[in-house]
Amino acid sequence: MVTTLIGLMGEAQFWGHAIKTVRNIFVAIVLAAVLGFLIGLLLYRLPRLRRATEPIIASYYALPFFVLYPLAIVIVGMNDISIVIMGFAYALVAMITNTLSGLDRIPPVLSKTGRSFRMGRLQTAVLIQLPAAAPYLFTGLKLVLGYGMAGVIGSEFILSTSGIGYSIAFAYEGFESERMYGLLLFVILMVTILLTGVQIFEKRSQFTAGASWNVSTARKITGDESLVTRVGEVALVVVCFFAIWQGLHYVVGSEALTSPMETWDRARTLFATESFWGHVSETLRALGIALIIAIFGGAAIGMFLGFNRRAGEIFAPMFVALQSTPKVTLYPVMLLFFGLGFAAKVAFGAIHGIIPMTLITYNATRSINPTLIRTAKGMRLSLPQTFLTIFVPATIPELVTATRLSFSITFLGVMIGEMFASVRGLGHLIMGGIEVNDVSMMISITVLIGVFAISINGLLLSLDNRLHRR
Repeated sequence: MVTTLIGLMGEAQFWGHAIKTVRNIFVAIVLAAVLGFLIGLLLYRLPRLRRATEPIIASYYALPFFVLYPLAIVIVGMNDISIVIMGFAYALVAMITNTLSGLDRIPPVLSKTGRSFRMGRLQTAVLIQLPAAAPYLFTGLKLVLGYGMAGVIGSEFILSTSGIGYSIAFAYEGFESERMYGLLLFVILMVTILLTGVQIFEKRSQFTAGASWNVSTARKITGDESLVTRVGEVALVVVCFFAIWQGLHYVVGSEALTSPMETWDRARTLFATESFWGHVSETLRALGIALIIAIFGGAAIGMFLGFNRRAGEIFAPMFVALQSTPKVTLYPVMLLFFGLGFAAKVAFGAIHGIIPMTLITYNATRSINPTLIRTAKGMRLSLPQTFLTIFVPATIPELVTATRLSFSITFLGVMIGEMFASVRGLGHLIMGGIEVNDVSMMISITVLIGVFAISINGLLLSLDNRLHRR
């Protein structure tokens, strides 16, 4: 891999592809970081809007964004802007969610201190809120980096005629294994260098979380409104969503985005076919197995790294780098181990979901209030007693959060596995629609996936909010 990459670096064509990909990634992550922060701040200030849209935001990463590529082409043309839009769309919500998490976990005592010093809103934001939320913002920036790269390279992988992603796919299809692995090494090195830069900047900033281990200080967002009010808020968001959808359809036409009515008609046709439900059953079965592997495997690995400081310092950065590596570029390697079929898409789903589960569990374990641990030692609790009475209750809220995030990411991973490594499942149907430009089928299946993901995430989000307020 090293010698092949060195040889590639002597080719002008390689640098043309690399420069294009790096430029697109930079634009996508800057836009996603800035707009994601501003949208997160807006939702923080408007709790009703946040409450109505949060299940949609939580389900965002379960959706296969590639189906929107025809829409991007019609609006901006088949050029680099379309690729940037896909990377931006994939990275945006990561910054929104981490901005909300950081602002939620600012201890109220800091805000009271600011008021006692008669600080204005701008002073409070710059001197109190930003430093206290900075660790979460840096986490969001790392995720934006990873998701932005995944979106750009993934789009190039199947929807472009240039770039590093396209070069990897072309090498794989042409059985140029050495060239493919050399390009994969370049992607890994690029991810490592960028993450190292963010890590150095974070350490030099010397920000510390005001409530990094005190989950109970999280801002209450559920409110005391009645069920009718909450249903009305959700209904308003749904109406706005369909209005925007219909408006885009009028602008771009059915060749890029079918209307809600056309999508519903196609969905009814799909529902009436027995083969469609066979694909649904295949996807759900793969998702269930992949989730079990991701949740329990990630929780076990995260706790091990959290309890073992030296192991955590060595391996946690590796998981962060792996999280930022576009998984779609690894599919040729995965096929070597699992072949085409059910095992491959389970593996794709598990490798997507196990990493965020590991990282969140690791951070939760390391962030437990040290006073609780000293109290356990003072009461001479055994290791099993400490684990059951201290570590488990203290980490359960974060484990539920990790499960919620892993669900969406694992679902997306299963979809990608079905698109590239299977002849059954909803992802396979979407890929077939992309190949023949059957927009109505792509959109109808995507909407079905979205409804399912939003329903599951709504339940998990309700449980998440309850546990985080206890």
